[in-house]
Amino acid sequence: MGFKVRIEIDPDCEEEIIIRCRNMSEEAMRIESVVSALEASEMELELGEKLHFVKISSLLFFETDGNKTAAHTVDRMYYTDLKLYELEERLPNSFMRISKSCIINVNAVSSIHKEITGICEAFFRSTPKKVYVSRSYYKPFKEKINETRLK
Repeated sequence: MGFKVRIEIDPDCEEEIIIRCRNMSEEAMRIESVVSALEASEMELELGEKLHFVKISSLLFFETDGNKTAAHTVDRMYYTDLKLYELEERLPNSFMRISKSCIINVNAVSSIHKEITGICEAFFRSTPKKVYVSRSYYKPFKEKINETRLK
């Protein structure tokens, strides 16, 4: 089974890429990942007085911190003036909101721990950093984790 590729040119429309499939297959997920990676590979972030161009794939999560938004990597914390809702629109599909104040890179999650009380923590590789997943976001978060991981 092959994929049919079609390009429609319409100067009046907003550019979009649609992946139409019978079910969410590994191939469809890989295509989505490649397209998302092409869209934005680096992001301009502040650290002190300097602007840094940070690979989006190296970002673990974003959280609001007063008037600025903090962007966390394994060993650093950068800042951006963008609000979380603006980041949601710009970031690849591997990022999702997990609480009112946090967006996470699902691909960077190494483990999750859900307590009987309903509190859920997400952990990352090679760092002690962790984030809490709000109860109302847990189910979509868990579904996204399952979509992106081989079982």
